[in-house]
Amino acid sequence: MRETELEHLLAEHCAPTLAGVKAASLAGCPVQRRRETARTVEAYDRVLGERGIRLRLIPTSRACDLLLVYRPGLLERTLSRPEAQALLSRRDYPVDSGVDGQLDCLCRRLAEQREFPHEVGLFLGYPPEDVVGFVEHRGSGCKRQGLWKVYSDVERAERLFTLYDRCRRAVRGQVAQGVSVLELFGGTDWGQRYAGAFLS
Repeated sequence: MRETELEHLLAEHCAPTLAGVKAASLAGCPVQRRRETARTVEAYDRVLGERGIRLRLIPTSRACDLLLVYRPGLLERTLSRPEAQALLSRRDYPVDSGVDGQLDCLCRRLAEQREFPHEVGLFLGYPPEDVVGFVEHRGSGCKRQGLWKVYSDVERAERLFTLYDRCRRAVRGQVAQGVSVLELFGGTDWGQRYAGAFLS
């Protein structure tokens, strides 16, 4: 994957995480040119890692590899909620090993399993009640369907859907004008220049 392709993928699928309003995002990457993709992702991870944003490429046996973009601090807070810890524990995650151990476990499952493990929603910042609802109801009978299936607080979900969409449109617009993701989020003053576009 070339740099321009990664820019568009990040803008389309990972903008809320880049903007700091979502713990993690997951996107598919074509398996062709896997080495080139890995080099590009590593280069972006080096720059964005200094701003608290990490990128991790997960090779899989599916038609596409997966790119996980996450904010370690925000993800740790998200996963430390008692409801999330309880579900992760039931799913045999090493809940005492911190966010890195839990991420390693998730990445192994994403790489090895044909189906997405349901608990991935916890890592992506979905409300634990909705992740549990999805598991218990086997994906049916939700109150609202958007970025995830909503089983609990529809108003809260609507607010998040709107916020994430604003982030996506703002980052997409900047990238379309030739501003790179590294310029947007890799510098020290991105918040002063761009945060209003995501949250207004």
